[in-house]
Amino acid sequence: MISPQQWQDRKKQWEFFNRWKAEQPPSERDPADILADMGAILDWLPAEALAEDPDPAKCGIQKLRSAFDFLNRRL
Repeated sequence: MISPQQWQDRKKQWEFFNRWKAEQPPSERDPADILADMGAILDWLPAEALAEDPDPAKCGIQKLRSAFDFLNRRL
């Protein structure tokens, strides 16, 4: 739990951030550069992190398929 003062401080920080972000021009980047950056970040990860399966039961995929089934039934 956080105190009311901490809540207000956090709220002010987000307001400041949102004002700053609204003033920033959108960045135009080449998709190849974005992929290169992602590759660099993946290279920084230890091999153990890349080998670990965070969802061994594949619950995320099951939920996604369930959502698609639900949407298809509505069509």
